[in-house]
Amino acid sequence: MSKLTLLLADNGLDKLYHGLVMALDAKSMGWTVKFFVTSQAVVLFTKRSQGRGKMKMGTLARFYVNFSMKRMGLSSAHEMLKEALQEGVEFYVDEIGLKMIGFGKDDVMDGIKLSGGVSFLQEARDSDVVVTL
Repeated sequence: MSKLTLLLADNGLDKLYHGLVMALDAKSMGWTVKFFVTSQAVVLFTKRSQGRGKMKMGTLARFYVNFSMKRMGLSSAHEMLKEALQEGVEFYVDEIGLKMIGFGKDDVMDGIKLSGGVSFLQEARDSDVVVTL
């Protein structure tokens, strides 16, 4: 079975969205998917944010993109994150990154595991495809 490992280090909603699209597409093809989150992106996986970040664009552009996504019936990143968890995508948040922003393991969303850099490197070494966002 093929394996995809993703690394998200940016807290932009656009990068999270693209990572989730790749994760769900790979799962639909029967792949194993491991999704690692580090640096600024860890905040997107806390109970407070629930995968709701901000797109890095102006207010008018952000409004247009959100309107267009709803009009086309596209899922939000938050909805896609829930779907990915249900489909068996494994999510790992960097424990050090979490501590750096003042959060602990109790602040992480349900279904998300803690990890570190060594875990990512081991998974990346054994993967068929590695994508960083």
